[in-house]
Parts: sequence; structure tokens; C-alpha cells
Amino acid sequence: QGEFPVSSGITYKGVLGTITTLAKTEGPMKLYSGLPAGLQRQISFASLRIGLYDSVQEYFTSGNETPSLGSKISAGLTTGGVAVFIGQPTEVVKVRLQAQSHLHGLKPRYTGTYNAYRI
Repeated sequence: QGEFPVSSGITYKGVLGTITTLAKTEGPMKLYSGLPAGLQRQISFASLRIGLYDSVQEYFTSGNETPSLGSKISAGLTTGGVAVFIGQPTEVVKVRLQAQSHLHGLKPRYTGTYNAYRI
């Protein structure tokens, strides 16, 4: 099905076991290789959701002082949808960089985070 066959006998057991195994087999710096793309994703999603929530909630309350549960849910769904729509390119870059980390010796397609945005 086009999946990359795993030829190594490395087994990962839990979060700490995965971190330890990765640091031993690929070096400790590999733990930070996806950090820029992950931070960009979190910043874009979180800032949009949190930053827009109050304004969108006011829109849905229609001047009422106490927002109803329905207006809170609507505001959450709306801001979440906007964040996903605008922040999707950061998710694509994160996945691209993660996928090329398994090339083992082949020339990577992307040289960095910003290069993955452009291509």
C-alpha cells in the first residue's frame, strides 16, 4: 500500500521508552528536529482560537449579558473551524518534515520549515 517497510527491530515502549530509544539510535538532536513546525502549528491554532473567541461569542449572544450554552458552543465551533482553516498549512509542513525524517541517507526534499512552506 505504499507504506515504508520497517526493517529495524526497534520496539518503542511508552513515551519515555520512545524518547530514550530515539536519542540512542538517532542522536539527542533528533528530539528537537520538528520543534519549529510544531511550535508554529500550536501558535497559529491556539492564538486564533483564544483570540477570536470573545468577539465571536459576543456576536452569537445578540446583546444578552449572560451568554447561553448554545452561544458558547457556537463560538467554540466557529473559532475552532477558523483556526483549522487558516492554520492548515502549518499542519501540512509538520507532516512533510516528519515524513522525510525516515529517509535514512537519502537527500531530504525540504531543507527546513520555510522551504517546506514554499514547495
